[in-house]
Amino acid sequence: MKKILLYIILFLSGIDGAWALPIEKEGMSIYSPSLKQEVSYSIILPEGYEHSETEYPVLYMFHGIGGDYTSWLEYGNVARVMDKMIKEGKIQPFIMVIPDGYLSYYSDTYDGSSLYETFFIKELVPYIDNNYRTRKDINGRSIIGFSMGGFGALSVSLRNRHLFGSVVALSPSIRTEKQYMEEGPQKGWDNQWGRIFGGVGKNGNQRLTSYYKQHSPYHILSTLRNPDLKGFGIMLDIGDKEGTLCESNEELHRLLLERQIPHEWEVRSGGHDFACWNTALPKAFRFINEYFNGKQSGNSESSLPNETPFIQTANATVYYPEQAQGSTRKYPIIYVQGEINEQQQKVLVSQFHQMVDENKTWPAVLCFVKANTDLSETISDIEKQLSGIRGSQRMRALITLGDNIKEGIEAIQRENLFTGIVCVNAIGNENDAQNFIKAVNSHKRYPRCWMEILPKSKEYGFSSNIHILLKESDLEHEFRSRKCKEANVFTYWEDWILYLNNRIHVNN
Repeated sequence: MKKILLYIILFLSGIDGAWALPIEKEGMSIYSPSLKQEVSYSIILPEGYEHSETEYPVLYMFHGIGGDYTSWLEYGNVARVMDKMIKEGKIQPFIMVIPDGYLSYYSDTYDGSSLYETFFIKELVPYIDNNYRTRKDINGRSIIGFSMGGFGALSVSLRNRHLFGSVVALSPSIRTEKQYMEEGPQKGWDNQWGRIFGGVGKNGNQRLTSYYKQHSPYHILSTLRNPDLKGFGIMLDIGDKEGTLCESNEELHRLLLERQIPHEWEVRSGGHDFACWNTALPKAFRFINEYFNGKQSGNSESSLPNETPFIQTANATVYYPEQAQGSTRKYPIIYVQGEINEQQQKVLVSQFHQMVDENKTWPAVLCFVKANTDLSETISDIEKQLSGIRGSQRMRALITLGDNIKEGIEAIQRENLFTGIVCVNAIGNENDAQNFIKAVNSHKRYPRCWMEILPKSKEYGFSSNIHILLKESDLEHEFRSRKCKEANVFTYWEDWILYLNNRIHVNN
């Protein structure tokens, strides 16, 4: 027995030494006079906390419906993510606090029967500051939340900007006015929304109570001015496979664009789950860290590519795979249409060849088509003149930039030319959006689509409309909205190539 105890002591001391990690304390509690009950919370203290005198920033972490004070621990593994990023020098250490949020939307109820926001602001935050070594300035506090917690993170931080310097909302559970007025069934709406914000048993405009508008992130941000948010960081992140939250979050982003309110926005691959939210965590932690310490991430310089041989035609430049010389093999072809100079082309071709060398993708012909030329005619000419191209819809893909989407629309209206299309920063109007959907939906094996748009683009609404229309038509697609590094429109070139490669080599 003594030997066993000795081994346990040695084992635990080893954890504190060679395996030093953040300290995770689950199931702590604080009595809340406002809620008249004990409220559970978990807290994560960074490695070295117990042996230092440092005051640490604090990140409050809100869970979604059905979750509790263990959700971020069990499904997010946030302590490991933080620790790894600290050791890589990407962020500074901070404390994480995960309170039990119940089904509160992190708000006080309109009738005062449950005062969750009061508890959080007047009881929990002061308690954490008094019992742990925390920084007590605005930039030393942030909130992150997913789903219901995303709503709460936005609502609480925006309503208490004297306490928080930044907020991250992952797939926040917000509603457009239309959704809020029409959502059913009534009993479910009453329990989720009416109980908290008023309007139980009501429909239509009667649901839009003044109390709801005071707490709804959409309504709060529609009334605040840009100077009101000076120095306050907002990050929104959502997956392109979301359901009803797709439209409401798109509308929120577009509202912020219209009001010129600075914020980070990204649409990534994923749905309403931790697989998507965990992918967003490193970026979220970097974003929050900037507001904790004021540092901005730098940019890295890209190296110049080696010279690559090419074939010039009247309206296009064609690059064959490196292994094509002396071969009689045929290859798939990816057309890229837009304003792309020769130097940019060679950079992209070099990156593509590197991907082939690393077995990330299969070899293909790359054809850069001049902007605003007839795409169908150019494709016909290229594939008649040049050998080594498979020349079938299954083996043909398109990347189109800016207003060249109109050329793509005209091309696929005439013929089912492509297995996949990537539309980058597309420019168009409502008719173009409708025509695009009709064209894509007009073939039995419609081309699968990837929409990529800069978060702050003046044309964001166009791509956003296409995304929503594709969802309404139940057409499978990918939608991304994320910043470009060094203002380079081709930052995500590798992602597009991988997507089109998977379309070309799909098995069904």
